[in-house]
Amino acid sequence: MAKKIGWIGLGHMGLPMATNLYNAGYDIHVWNRTIEKAKNSGLPYKESLTELIKEKDIIITMLFGSESVKDLYQKIFETGVSIKGKLFIDMTTIHPDTAREIAEQLVKKDADFLEAPVLGSVIPAKKGLLTIVVSGDEEKFNENMDIFNVLGKAIFYMGDYGIASTMKLINNTVLGSFMAVLSEAYAFARKVGIDPQLALTVLENGAGKSLVLEAKKEKLLKEDYSTHFSVNLIHKDLTYALDLAQRNRYPVLLTSVTRELFNSAKAYGLSDKDFCAVLEVFKTLSNYEE
Repeated sequence: MAKKIGWIGLGHMGLPMATNLYNAGYDIHVWNRTIEKAKNSGLPYKESLTELIKEKDIIITMLFGSESVKDLYQKIFETGVSIKGKLFIDMTTIHPDTAREIAEQLVKKDADFLEAPVLGSVIPAKKGLLTIVVSGDEEKFNENMDIFNVLGKAIFYMGDYGIASTMKLINNTVLGSFMAVLSEAYAFARKVGIDPQLALTVLENGAGKSLVLEAKKEKLLKEDYSTHFSVNLIHKDLTYALDLAQRNRYPVLLTSVTRELFNSAKAYGLSDKDFCAVLEVFKTLSNYEE
């Protein structure tokens, strides 16, 4: 029997991911809290959450963070629709505690849950080249590898609930720190009069060589802060990571500083801009002007 998928969340990542599943031939309908996004998505959509939950066997959520996920699942439970036997896959980057909490609630209602946050931003999402880390029942994971293979190029089974979210947060401590140090180095080079294009070319052939620089080189040069992955999102992820580190008595010195740099970017009104906008923090700190 063909898999019937309901997709919830049509942000910068959710829309291209849902589109990939639709283009792959899946029976998919979308729903979004702001229904206009669903209507304008170009994808089949449902007007109500209740209708979506009732008709679909697999529900995939791709939202902002823990609070939005908790709120959405509470709304699902409040629909009164039986979810027995349905599979829920959350691909949001959430706190591991939230993943465990949602899993417990769903299992109590005889539903299944896979926690499957993704590594990558808009461009790999559009190309189906995300990296996906998954926790939950291994049998359910294997049964749905076809879905993950449409969305990503590298899929890793991580084990019990909470582990995938923890790994995603660890990954994003590296991501945030890379973006911060690349921005610092780029602003440093400009401050001392080195040609910006030349500086980034040297970095990408030297110590700065990374997927982050590859993805953000042109955005830095053009100071193009159109959003692929927002300041708000990286700040949220680093905050979750710091909470985990504190609980485990692990000293995350670099991550702490990085989180505060993105906090500064938020203070400068850059919350909804791409996280490469942290460059503006270094420009301000160094009093650099063109």
